[in-house]
Amino acid sequence: MKSTQQALNAFDAIVLSVCCGLSVATAYYNQAMLPLIGASFTVSPTHTGQVATATQLGYALGLLLFVPLGDRVQRRNLIMALLTGNIVSLLWCASTGSYSTLLVSSVAIGVSAISAQIIIPGTMTWVDAQHRGRVLGLMVSGLSAGGLLARTVSGALGHWLGWRGMFTVAAGMDVLVLLAIAARMPRSEVVISLPYGALLGSLGGLLRRYPSLWRSALCGGLLFGALNVFWGSMAGLLARPPYGFSTLQSGLIGLSAVVGIVSASTLGRWTRQHSLRLSCLGATLVLAAFLALVFAADAKLIPLVVLAATCIDLGNRANQLAHQTQVLALQPDAVSRLNTVFMMIYFIGGALGSSLGAAAAGRYGWPGMAAAGALLSIAAGVGSAAFSRTRQGSKAIPRQANRNRQAS
Repeated sequence: MKSTQQALNAFDAIVLSVCCGLSVATAYYNQAMLPLIGASFTVSPTHTGQVATATQLGYALGLLLFVPLGDRVQRRNLIMALLTGNIVSLLWCASTGSYSTLLVSSVAIGVSAISAQIIIPGTMTWVDAQHRGRVLGLMVSGLSAGGLLARTVSGALGHWLGWRGMFTVAAGMDVLVLLAIAARMPRSEVVISLPYGALLGSLGGLLRRYPSLWRSALCGGLLFGALNVFWGSMAGLLARPPYGFSTLQSGLIGLSAVVGIVSASTLGRWTRQHSLRLSCLGATLVLAAFLALVFAADAKLIPLVVLAATCIDLGNRANQLAHQTQVLALQPDAVSRLNTVFMMIYFIGGALGSSLGAAAAGRYGWPGMAAAGALLSIAAGVGSAAFSRTRQGSKAIPRQANRNRQAS
């Protein structure tokens, strides 16, 4: 693997993958602890879902405001500044005494939890084209591990230390990530010198120039929304009869992400030739999982819930890799901005899914949650299939033009 500036060796790639996971985990710690947070402030499960929604919306805002700077400033310095802000936000959240302040601090956590989305496009500039799918798969493995850490460890530590203690521990882990970035992250080459306002304005130009960008982002965001329908309501549903699970027990469901972590590198290799099929397959897998969850309210079918969680995570991961690999290859000197647009729409979808899942589950229980997730999965699958036909048609036009020129 090599780049125009310096090679990314295997050890550095693994370290950066771990940093991706630990940094993104801060946007998900609250999901398994929502019942604890709700009890602490005496708010209903439906309103507690606002905490996860606020964090996801904050993440989308952070993507818009800061990730484009990865094309303009040293990525290492930018990441260290964001990690510092994340540490402050986590401690603020842990010490707040009011629910409204909790929502504001949750937005701040999301805004500053975006370091992985600066690391990932950076790694794409340090490896050659034939290795990008594999390295992206490794980075996404780190992101999957971050989700596993967030939902499992936060469930366990939240049970023992309370949700405030979990956020304090998270701030300490952020310090370790900051030190790792300072030691192992290669220095990046500044490729543009646009003023900040023009840099943000160029995002719209990328959307107009590359229709595949917004199509991929929309399809990815819809399926990520489906994933958050599940995780935004799962802990609350499992706390009800017939399960009666504690936060610790609900958090252990996050171990289902192990399959996605192990598979991400392989899925990344498949994106080179089968990206669009992979995206449709991912949506189909998530849809099947939600259809199965309709029956989760009838009895203690915890193996079914675990299997569904595994399929939802794996399907979403396949869909994300398929679309994100295509997006980051569109324009090499704009990878941070391309990733900004993709992930901003992606996390807006996640925020809407968290809110929709909490509302549907609060009113209709497991069937409501399953229906909400299934609808988003269907929309993502239909969009990916339509996108596939559009791409095939656009490729057919140049081929036909070449044949016409040869015939003449």
